[in-house]
Amino acid sequence: MELDVKDRKLLNRLQIELPLVRHPWRLIAEELEIQQEDVLERLERLKKEGFIRRIGGIFNPAGLGFKGCLYAMRVEESLFYPTAAVVNSFRGVTHNYRRHSRLNMWFTLTARTEEERGAILEAIREAAGRPQLYEFPAEQVFKLKVFLNMEEMAASSAMTPGQVGNKTLSLYKEHQEIESSDLHLIRELQGDLPLLPEPYTEIARKTGFSLEEVFLRLQALQAGGALKRIGAVLRHREAGFTANGLFVSVLPAERIPEAGERLAGYAEVSHCYKRRAHPDWPYNLYAMIHGPDETAVRKIAEHFIRQEGISEYDILFSTEELKKTSFSI
Repeated sequence: MELDVKDRKLLNRLQIELPLVRHPWRLIAEELEIQQEDVLERLERLKKEGFIRRIGGIFNPAGLGFKGCLYAMRVEESLFYPTAAVVNSFRGVTHNYRRHSRLNMWFTLTARTEEERGAILEAIREAAGRPQLYEFPAEQVFKLKVFLNMEEMAASSAMTPGQVGNKTLSLYKEHQEIESSDLHLIRELQGDLPLLPEPYTEIARKTGFSLEEVFLRLQALQAGGALKRIGAVLRHREAGFTANGLFVSVLPAERIPEAGERLAGYAEVSHCYKRRAHPDWPYNLYAMIHGPDETAVRKIAEHFIRQEGISEYDILFSTEELKKTSFSI
């Protein structure tokens, strides 16, 4: 299906944030100079066509007392899909990809305790035939924001390097103490926000809070770092970003902070981290680069390596999405 200009503007606007007001769709409609009914009809269609994965709360695991980590391993082909089924069975695994690399299975795992994490990883290693499991914890975070610019995609002009303009993000923000009464609210928002004229009123009805209480609690969760925002999560491939490359490179430790800031400045980079290196896997600066095709992704990576004088790098393209979901409790 072909997206029109209004579809693209709407998708961009909803990736930023849905306002915490009684009539959020009306406010969005006024900003985009269209009718509220048109907004809701377009969103219904865009979800049905697969462009929108969900519209709801996007939460920060660390802000809720969880700790996430990236893992990778080499799984023999005969065990690959049975292992993927085991990996995907755990609620704490939100992303799992087959990548074109010596390490062919990459997944993220979020857990509340080290005991829980250890038990899950042991089950995964057992299913995979006990290969070496590489752990890549984040040591510095330069960017953690997925924004697929649908308007620039249409104009084929998204490939422009820039600067983030922000300081390096805090790696482990002290988690917020969540009241038990807030858990129901959080779980409701981990699903899909109803496409009704007053969606938060429906959330209030389901949770037993007043509308004012819902807004106050959400504002407190956002201020404390547990809630990033309420907004739309798009499906990359359906949105036209069919190439998904994990760029990995080797830099001296003292150069990583400034280089990481520059790499995070590219619009096509959604995640950028300094990660732990291993003797047989020396890469320490990582970034997720999204583009309409592999050529576009390589263009970003090649510009960056020329700029920084990097000689050791790779781009690990994902060839299969084994699991992709939002973090939930």
